[in-house]
Amino acid sequence: MMNEAELKGLHSNQRLLVQELQARGVDVRILRHEMELLEANYGSHRELILDRDSSINPYPASVIAGDKALAKEFLKAAGISVPMGDNFNGEQITEALLFAQRIGFPLIAKPCFGSHGDNVHTDLENLSMVDKAIGEIVDSIGKRREFLIEEQFEGAEHRVFITKRGDYAVLQRDPAHVIGDGTKTIEQLANDETYKRTHPRSNSLCPILIDNEVSKFLAKHGMALNSVPKQNQKVYLRRVSNVAKGGVCEDFTDKVHPSVIDIAKRALAVFPGMPYAGVDILIKDSSQQQTPNSYVVLEVNSVPGIHMHINPGIGQARNVAKYLADMMFPETTGVGYGRK
Repeated sequence: MMNEAELKGLHSNQRLLVQELQARGVDVRILRHEMELLEANYGSHRELILDRDSSINPYPASVIAGDKALAKEFLKAAGISVPMGDNFNGEQITEALLFAQRIGFPLIAKPCFGSHGDNVHTDLENLSMVDKAIGEIVDSIGKRREFLIEEQFEGAEHRVFITKRGDYAVLQRDPAHVIGDGTKTIEQLANDETYKRTHPRSNSLCPILIDNEVSKFLAKHGMALNSVPKQNQKVYLRRVSNVAKGGVCEDFTDKVHPSVIDIAKRALAVFPGMPYAGVDILIKDSSQQQTPNSYVVLEVNSVPGIHMHINPGIGQARNVAKYLADMMFPETTGVGYGRK
């Protein structure tokens, strides 16, 4: 069994999974510390676990889901609403700009492969902004790698964790923001919030990242880091709601309409053999029956984060590590060891 010091050395998502497995009597050991490669044994059942991947995760489905452009094609073919857009590489910038002009503004530009909201450019309102965003993306990923130009759908972002067994949990994610007190600057408020989140860290909320994207986003709204918001004024710092960049995750499992869960189930079924996923959906009103025009699926994550469900910033904790363990070691389901 892994000792406490070894557990603390794992990143949070993997640590939570290991704790759930060990609570069920699964013997988990570290094979390679530098890559966090684990071996898990329960009786004669042996699994190698890398991050949250194991033998139950089919490689082709994971690769397809990881390519945002290809995943959109599969989702669209299955009748699931996705943002209108197309993919290009660094040698097709002219074509990308013509496409952007054709579908209209505002637009989003982002790499086809990526995570944590890195290199995602939003609120692109003209060709000059699109051209600059493409240039920054290409400089980062290279000319041969592909990027997407998409329409910007207006809606609240939801992460639905879903399994083939039908287990699920839902978060609504709000982009990083501060609440004014009438005296402190935006930067001071953000630093105060970061300190509160990390001293001590009691949930999955991360420090609020202050970078060039924040400065550009604030400038679009007539503000800067040294602006002083009014008392109780809510000021967003970026559009993307990724928790790693300071977004706030609130449990919405009991608040969404059943049709939202149905969309997530359909999205998971698009990728053959995929046992579970985190489905990112933009929704105009998640409490209502969904229609083709009320939502879009942004992407499907084959290795979804679980910390933000287990320790959300707001709302009820959902032990999705249990759902993962049920899939990896189904013979331990209901043995009475797992946490509720």
